[in-house]
Amino acid sequence: MKAIIMLCALALTSWCQAAELENQAIFEQANQMFDQANAQALVNPAKARDLYQSAILKYQFLIEQRGLATADLHNNLGNAYFSAGDQGRAVLNYQRALNLDPLHQDVLHNLRYVRSLTIDELPVTRGQRVRDALSFWHRWPFALRATFFGVAHAAFWGLVGLSFYRRGRLLYGSMAATAALSVVFGLSLLASQLRWDNPVDGVVVEREVIARQGNGFIYDNAFTSALHAGTEFSMIERRGEWYYAKLLNGDTCWLPANSVAVVTED
Repeated sequence: MKAIIMLCALALTSWCQAAELENQAIFEQANQMFDQANAQALVNPAKARDLYQSAILKYQFLIEQRGLATADLHNNLGNAYFSAGDQGRAVLNYQRALNLDPLHQDVLHNLRYVRSLTIDELPVTRGQRVRDALSFWHRWPFALRATFFGVAHAAFWGLVGLSFYRRGRLLYGSMAATAALSVVFGLSLLASQLRWDNPVDGVVVEREVIARQGNGFIYDNAFTSALHAGTEFSMIERRGEWYYAKLLNGDTCWLPANSVAVVTED
């Protein structure tokens, strides 16, 4: 009986190792195709598009069929989509990568760049301008905010220790200032870690889509122009084949489900 169990364990181990080697080979093939596509982009755009699509299919196979939904794979898939000219699915996969690793610096950089190219320039409200002005430090790199938090936290407890031996307004004022900085930067780090500052549930993936004032084509247009691929939104409600969406600037509208994709798939 023990011999049978050992043979089964060995067979399972061998199968797992073979599957891992195959996954690694597919991943390397996808990366090679992506690099080849980049090399062909200027001299042979048609061939580059085919290579990008081949890389996309291999990344998707690893994610969807092999269950390897990692932040790095979604980032690579997003890069391939972006290079192939599909901005909507590029943003979608960057957001899926951040859903797995909210602090992935490469993904954050890529998402910021793609957002800068988005066609739709959503009007910024006065409340947003005030909020952005008051929380400018929250847009600093995570490592820099972590450094400020560490320094302020250490300084606060150092001043607490010093307060046992000295008294004075300057000392207490310094304690209050370092405590406030610790709280501010600590909350900023927590917001980034838990994605409170990135409330995106879905992305427009069609080249353009008409947003409506209600959940049907009979309703009037929500805006004077169409929304385009890459526009992000948080989801308020789903009703049939329509999403009630809140755009990043706070505007609301209804979007047909077949024109968008959600970040977290059921």
